[in-house]
Amino acid sequence: VTILKASRMISPNTKATILSVLFFVIGVTNIFADDLYSTMHGLTGAIMTPSPFSRRLEEGTGVYSVNFFEQRDPSTLIQERGAHHWLSFNAGVMRNVEFASGQEFFTGSANRRRRYFWNLKYSFPNDSLPAAISAIIPGSSHDYTSIIATFGWKAFYAGLGTNVSGTELTEPRVLGELPFGVAQFGGYRMVRRKATSGMQQNVLEVVGRPDEIYPVIGGQVNLGNNIQWLYDYNGDIFSSGFRLSFDTTTFQIVWNSSGDYDKLFLRNQDNITASAQYRF
Repeated sequence: VTILKASRMISPNTKATILSVLFFVIGVTNIFADDLYSTMHGLTGAIMTPSPFSRRLEEGTGVYSVNFFEQRDPSTLIQERGAHHWLSFNAGVMRNVEFASGQEFFTGSANRRRRYFWNLKYSFPNDSLPAAISAIIPGSSHDYTSIIATFGWKAFYAGLGTNVSGTELTEPRVLGELPFGVAQFGGYRMVRRKATSGMQQNVLEVVGRPDEIYPVIGGQVNLGNNIQWLYDYNGDIFSSGFRLSFDTTTFQIVWNSSGDYDKLFLRNQDNITASAQYRF
C-alpha cells in the first residue's frame, strides 16, 4: 500500500525518466555482456574488422565463410557463377595477444590465386578505453600488409588502417596474367601518373593499388542470450547482419555492399555472406 501511494505521488515525467534510466542500464548491461567472436579473417571483432579486444589465453576458434557471385569472363564477356571462401583459425597465445592464420580461395568460374595470411593482435591493458593494434600479413610478397589501430568497446569501435608494401597493378598488365597485390582491408584505386621507366617523358600510365590510409568501424550488440546484431566498415565494404551463438558453435549471416575489388575483377556478388565457427 505504501509503495502504491508513493507511486501515485510521482509525476508522469519523473516516471518516464526512471523507466528510461532502467532501460538504459539494462541495455548497456546486455550490450557489453557478450563474448568475443572471430571475424572471417580470423582476428576477433565484428564481421571483418578487428576489435580492440583479444582472445583469452589458450582459447581458440575455427571459422569458415562463403560468399557467392557472378563474374564476367574478360575474353567471352559471359557471366559465370563462382564462390569466395575464407577459412581461418584463431587462438590466444599470450596475455593480450592473439594469433590467427587463414586462407582465401575461390571456386567455380573465378580464376583467382589462393591467398594465405597471418594475423597478430596486441590489446593494450587499458580498461577505460580499450585499444589494440592488428597486423594482417600476407603469405605472398605481391600482396599488401594491413596494419590497423582500433579503440572503443564491443558495441562500437573505430580506428584507422594502412596498407604497405606489395606489387602495384600497372598497364599493360592484364588481370590474372601477371601477379599484382591486393589487401584485405581498404578500397582499391586506379590512378593516372607520369611513367617512371621504360616510356617517353610526359606519358601517362594507369596504376592500381590499395588505399594507403582508410577508416574502420565495427560493433556487436546483444539482442538476447543467443543472438547479436553486427555491423562494420572495413574501408571498402559496409556489412551488417546477425549472429546466432551457442556454447561452442556460432552461425552468422550478413549483408555486405559491393566494393572496389568487385569492380576490379568484374564481379557481381550476391551481397550475402554466411559463416560458421567453432570455439575450443
